[in-house]
Amino acid sequence: MSNLQKNLLKSKLSTSSTLDQVLHEAADEGVWEERDLADANSPTPPHDIPPAEFAVPEIRPRKQYYKATPWKAYWRESDSPDLSTPPCAFKVYYTTPTPSASKSPTWFIFHHGAGSSGLTFSVLAARIHESLPEVGVLAYDARGHGATKATDPDEKEASLDILARDFLNIVAYAIRLSPLPADSKKPVEVVFIGHSLGGAVVTEAVRRFPELWSPDNLPKPIISGLVILDVVEGSALEGLGSMRSYVASRPQYFRSLEDGIRWHVKSHTVRNAVSASVSVPGIIRPGANGRYEWITDLLLTEPFWKSWFVDLSSKFLEARSAKMLVLAGTDRLDKRLTIGQMQGKYQLEVLPDVGHFIQEDAPEKLAALLEQFWQRNRRGAALEIKALNAHSLVWGTAGTSAPAVMPRPNQ
Repeated sequence: MSNLQKNLLKSKLSTSSTLDQVLHEAADEGVWEERDLADANSPTPPHDIPPAEFAVPEIRPRKQYYKATPWKAYWRESDSPDLSTPPCAFKVYYTTPTPSASKSPTWFIFHHGAGSSGLTFSVLAARIHESLPEVGVLAYDARGHGATKATDPDEKEASLDILARDFLNIVAYAIRLSPLPADSKKPVEVVFIGHSLGGAVVTEAVRRFPELWSPDNLPKPIISGLVILDVVEGSALEGLGSMRSYVASRPQYFRSLEDGIRWHVKSHTVRNAVSASVSVPGIIRPGANGRYEWITDLLLTEPFWKSWFVDLSSKFLEARSAKMLVLAGTDRLDKRLTIGQMQGKYQLEVLPDVGHFIQEDAPEKLAALLEQFWQRNRRGAALEIKALNAHSLVWGTAGTSAPAVMPRPNQ
């Protein structure tokens, strides 16, 4: 017990309170929670916020520090459409683009990593839509994760092929949600964003898009960008050897939802308590004896682990789209990605002082990066560059004419 805690107890006892009363009050006020200094200085998560207010959360009493936050604080809608084959009722969270007479609608569509859920992108998505109302945001729980329910409960399919097909069915679902007149010919732009395993899924979806896109009477969207978060082939394959040890090292259950949120923050699995308060309820559920257990059994997906990441670097570099890789450390780059980055084939960003869950640890910074990436690579920006280059030339170093605005690589 710290000196501060002892002094607090002495001051309470001096007012003739019983020891039991003091212990009860202290526990209720969070005196017994020894938070890290970084935690103590961070904002606490919002609670009972009206839907989609997207306000910066205010400081709350410490006894509410690990209280769960409802998804409605960050998303406007949720649904469970039956999509894909094998059939699944996917849990989807989304905020539609704000209608605009002059701008085509755009969707940022997110895919989470193994063992996570769509709610991992809650704070990030809300910040993006707050800054760019014309951009819709959508995340979903992949099959075997979160609140998504397979028609056959014994179905354990998790191949990269099926996950990519699922993703593109979700993309089609998002396009149908777009606020467009029935006769509108405006193209819908999409940005694919995947974290960890999700990075492999969205990369596969871009690579096989012409082959897998099949919705009837639905025009193909324009893929404005491909973004993967904290995953590269080399490190991912190397890390699979310790995956079983990692799963075994986690608590097998939690006494309460708040206990689960607390563990994620204390263990620095998620370093942002605001985000953990909304994301953790998406990955644990009530089980036997009132305990909370993990929703996804990661060991059941072991047969697919290696196939998720093999050739990821090549697929990413060859994808016909603007590309960005966001990492939590430069040591994760493998040889092919290092060469590709030196050749300008993609945009590389490194965020310091964050863990693996970049989207949760630094949602404000990542939102700014995604906004800038989209502004540079959206279809409208490409047309503006094309028009400018058609009417304006400058002289290069060797006396030859060159475009006034240079296009980005691979576009």
